[in-house]
Amino acid sequence: MPKTIAFLGPEGTYTDEACYLYAPEEDRIPFASLSLVTGALEEGKVDEAVVPIENSLGGTVIEVVDYLITSKNAHITGEILLPINHCLITRPGVKLSDIRVVMSKQEALTQCREFLSRELRFAEQIPTTSTALAVTDLKEADDRTAAIGPRRSAELAGLPILVHGIQDRQNNVTRFAVLSSIGASPAGSDKTSIAFDFDRPDAPGLVYGALSPFADRGINLLKIESRPTGKGMGNYIFLLDFEGQVDESHIQEAIADLKKHTSTFKIFGSYPRAKGLSIR
Repeated sequence: MPKTIAFLGPEGTYTDEACYLYAPEEDRIPFASLSLVTGALEEGKVDEAVVPIENSLGGTVIEVVDYLITSKNAHITGEILLPINHCLITRPGVKLSDIRVVMSKQEALTQCREFLSRELRFAEQIPTTSTALAVTDLKEADDRTAAIGPRRSAELAGLPILVHGIQDRQNNVTRFAVLSSIGASPAGSDKTSIAFDFDRPDAPGLVYGALSPFADRGINLLKIESRPTGKGMGNYIFLLDFEGQVDESHIQEAIADLKKHTSTFKIFGSYPRAKGLSIR
């Protein structure tokens, strides 16, 4: 019986593409918002969820991190690295010189600013709620209209791609997390993600004291980030990724030392580290 996997829809979004790459044969179910995706997982309506958790340009997806901090059920069990490859999609037979309107999500329009100003400087830019919706709407538009979206959205709509890779920054990558209520099995190339804050946020040397147990045991830190907790100025929660599996003895020792100084501590999961970019 196939697994049910929730993702941020509609079909044709970058999250849909990541979900498709992760589980092409499973039952993938689109939801209209991230809160509906995480709610479906939390309530046991789906087996897994694929959500964006970090972008190389935009940073951490706060809504997903906040959910992981408060969730009673969710664990990160995998990750997917997906290059954000914006495509200029048109109706059949349309040439670049024909285009007078470009539709897409505002973030996509912004990320393609150089191409648009150079090649389509006279075209009106119309924001939509998603890149996939822009491509779907293109089917009912005239030949003066184009859309910016993922390759998958063009494939689903049966529309041609006029130009590939029109984004300004070619290193635009989104990291997607696979979430489940069941933790991942050790894979030998694992990473672990945790979150914590301090019981005395104004004490000196707190960050050093939090990180030194990992350095002392040769544990490689992959990411450290802080964000406000919302409890007042100077209160931060820290997000930490490091190499290794949480059940390893030296990692358990490091975590035990860290927890001596923390008020909130949450393990998001230990899971196989992505081996490379997911490119079709």
